[in-house]
Amino acid sequence: MDERILTLLTKRQKGVIAIIHSRYTEQFKLDLEKHNQQYEAINFIQLSHKAHDRFLIIDEHVYLLGASVKDMGMSLCAITKMETSPDIILNILK
Repeated sequence: MDERILTLLTKRQKGVIAIIHSRYTEQFKLDLEKHNQQYEAINFIQLSHKAHDRFLIIDEHVYLLGASVKDMGMSLCAITKMETSPDIILNILK
């Protein structure tokens, strides 16, 4: 994960809450702090374990992403809508 994710999230409409569940590097932590000083804040939750799969949760919909969000558009990438509750995914990631 790097600052490209933060750049993508600056384009969200005012009032849209963004929460990233991941692991971070010290550089990303600094980038996030700088971002949150200039733009609407992005909340960050540190994962306690490594999760390989990437999920995008929008309201009550869960999508499984075949590539990292920062790498989308560079090559073929599958996005699959899942028939599961966001709460199930978020509870597994705790």
